[in-house]
Amino acid sequence: MAARTLLSLRTELAQRLGFSSSGNGAILQKDLLNSALRGAQDQLFYEFGDLLTHRVNDTTPGSTVTGVNLYPFPDDCDPSKPLTVSIQRDTGGMYFECQIGIGIAQHNIDPVINNQWSTRWDVLNDSTSKGEVRPKLELWPTPNDAYKLKLEYNAALGPMEDDADTTTINPQLVLLHGIVTMKAHYQQPDYNIYAGQLQNLLGRLKTIALQAGGSTRRYFKRTQSFALDPSSYWPFGSNVQTRVDNITAVVLEETGGVLLETAGS
Repeated sequence: MAARTLLSLRTELAQRLGFSSSGNGAILQKDLLNSALRGAQDQLFYEFGDLLTHRVNDTTPGSTVTGVNLYPFPDDCDPSKPLTVSIQRDTGGMYFECQIGIGIAQHNIDPVINNQWSTRWDVLNDSTSKGEVRPKLELWPTPNDAYKLKLEYNAALGPMEDDADTTTINPQLVLLHGIVTMKAHYQQPDYNIYAGQLQNLLGRLKTIALQAGGSTRRYFKRTQSFALDPSSYWPFGSNVQTRVDNITAVVLEETGGVLLETAGS
């Protein structure tokens, strides 16, 4: 369901309470109505946020750039919350989930002589030209080509202060929660009808989550330790293998492509 603005929700809430959206009642109670809607979103977010804010984003950052290992997160992504980063090895092929964490062992190997497609990710605080510090998505190894990226995450809680601010979670849930709160506040007896609708909708969403295994994350079977053809599938995950590849590349470069020269008879 598409997000709705605070103004749109407040207008409908006022109408459900019996106010004209442009009448004195709605105008005088603007702050109270805003507070009810803002409180509704906050409560739903912190109680059911993992279920209600799941996002799949393949447009930001979209694709890797040759020689670039830092990328911006989507504006609504909170990198401190659960995050899955997947990369597409071949155009039109399947996405493989990258492992989290780029430690000292990986950084000691950098710069990777022959850049390759990334297998690990981490969050790095990067300073901008204006002196601001923003979290960036760090990939390792540095990609050697344009590979499609897919991020799956839970959106951060957005503001609900100005009329143009939009909902972070399902707007129907926010509206129903606001209606229940305000009708109870004004002692309108039909608030029970809306309370039932809210409970039924939340119950349906929780049932769907349980049927999906308790999580909306997608998982792919990793084959990195059992790849029969590492040149076309997931590369070896061992740091030792990476070091060997780099040493071999250095020797080949320094010897003009001769790795081993045998003595003549």
